[in-house]
Amino acid sequence: MFKDAFQTSIEIKQVRGGTKSFAENGSQTHGLLTNNAGCQSYEVKDGEVQTDPLAQAHSESNPADVDKFISKVSGIMTKNLQENLNSRAFFGLESIIGLAASSVSESMTLRHAGISSELAVTCLSWNSFGSVIGVAYGNIDHEDFCSHKGVFCTWNVDRGHIDHNKADVNLDTNSCLVSIQFHPKLPNLCAGGTFDGEVIIWDLAKTDDMEVFVSRNIPDNHQEPVTNVSWSESESGKELFLLTLCMGGKILLWQIKLSRYKNPKLSINKAFILTGHVVPRHYPSAPTNRNINLGGTSLGISGEYETSFVVGTESGLLLRCSTISTADPGVECGVDIKFHSPVTLIYHGHNGPVYDISFSPFLRNLFITCSTDSTIRIFHLHQTKPLTTIEPAAGYIFNVEWSPTRPMVFAAVTGDGRLLIYDMHANRISPVINVPANTKKDPVYCARFNTKNHECLATGDAKGKVVIWKLSRGLFTEVPGENRLLGRIRSSHE
Repeated sequence: MFKDAFQTSIEIKQVRGGTKSFAENGSQTHGLLTNNAGCQSYEVKDGEVQTDPLAQAHSESNPADVDKFISKVSGIMTKNLQENLNSRAFFGLESIIGLAASSVSESMTLRHAGISSELAVTCLSWNSFGSVIGVAYGNIDHEDFCSHKGVFCTWNVDRGHIDHNKADVNLDTNSCLVSIQFHPKLPNLCAGGTFDGEVIIWDLAKTDDMEVFVSRNIPDNHQEPVTNVSWSESESGKELFLLTLCMGGKILLWQIKLSRYKNPKLSINKAFILTGHVVPRHYPSAPTNRNINLGGTSLGISGEYETSFVVGTESGLLLRCSTISTADPGVECGVDIKFHSPVTLIYHGHNGPVYDISFSPFLRNLFITCSTDSTIRIFHLHQTKPLTTIEPAAGYIFNVEWSPTRPMVFAAVTGDGRLLIYDMHANRISPVINVPANTKKDPVYCARFNTKNHECLATGDAKGKVVIWKLSRGLFTEVPGENRLLGRIRSSHE
């Protein structure tokens, strides 16, 4: 299949293309720098732990059993959750961390040297600037007619140098001065009521004859001690009124016309009378003689409704009243004007004379009352039963007032000479301030917060002494959420 074969050889010659050239080049780099470094590490140890083997649990649920269980416990759970929601066990204990400490200290003591030792401080009022304190002086204990002269005094406490024993203004009245109140906007006007039933208005801007109105010889005027005078305005703010209450049960609404160059003119706009006819026969404090007049001892005007006010009586009754009521009083009275019954609601009141009523400046349908039955009560304007009752165990409570800056704070003064300040945000039962207002335990009849200078509170006692107290910041600086807590008191009873 294969066989040998031979061929002739072939020679291939090299052909040069030319001569190659060569070149040599070099480069110099910087010397390399080297450093030696070392580090020390922490000692490291290895460790091991042994865990129990993870058991793989397998369970199967029966939807029917789950539905049966939920149906069984849902009612109990809902009931308990609702009870916890409504519970007040820890009421007032939230947000009190960091609350400033509460304290008071005497700033100054005032007493006009010309005042008889028989006269007590019966009422106090700050003017609208918060610089002038007005003081009413009168005798508290009258068995019959009043034979004393009352005195109206004022001090400007903002002055650098004041005479603590001499008032800037002192004006005599024909009988004991029982009540006073400065106009809420005009700092020079002050109204007052006397034991003999006179209603007086003073203009402190005048240099002489500051008594610019007196209700003497006006038909249908008060004949008994005027226990309260309160300024009010119409809803439009264009009409000015003065509401007065007396121990004879009369309530008069005076219309006031102010003039820049003339003395103010007052006329009786409406007249009301409190009689036993308004009290149901089954009521505990119902008088046996339904024709008898109910003695009015205190009055508070609602800030929520300009026509509503509450009256406290000598027998402990609390009556919601209206200035637009036209109800028949059940008795004949009045000479030039027809009298009506103002009562629209009767509250479950006190067991003794109601000496003061104060409406909250934050929740205007809440008001607080005090009485000689040694209790302080908070009411809702539309509910007959008290929302809460506080018993300070300090004897008679003669005066109570809400703080103008702290929704949960109010002050009260007692028959054993003490000043009590409650802060319901911190303690619902006991006062955070309980101090003697004088050294001899003389009764303290009135206390007034200063609506402009918030650190000031004034008290007046049976010996004619006025004490201006300085409050710590914690008593007049609102705590976050405080207004909401006050709202809980109201809503928990609605």
